[in-house]
Amino acid sequence: MERRRLGYDWTDLLVILACSLVFVVVVSASKQSPAKHPPITQIAQDLGTTPEQFRHVVKQYAPNPRLGPPTTSQRRQIADALDVSVEQLDTVMAKYRRDRLDQQ
Repeated sequence: MERRRLGYDWTDLLVILACSLVFVVVVSASKQSPAKHPPITQIAQDLGTTPEQFRHVVKQYAPNPRLGPPTTSQRRQIADALDVSVEQLDTVMAKYRRDRLDQQ
């Protein structure tokens, strides 16, 4: 009696395994929470300015976040442009630091 094969070979099994792996990666990536962005509206409110003014000043004086935090000189320029003290700016920015947002 001749045994019938299903017609699957190793290539088919590898394709099924690869598709399953891609599915698991995509599903697990979609379950991760989205990146949290600084709450510009709340920061601006805490500094007594508008979100638009805050964005404009930060864009003008602050470095790209990937390059690191603003220097003392840049913080002073931002504080002066927003008409707040450097200490107030530092306090508000510390309140909304990225690592603190990630913990929420």
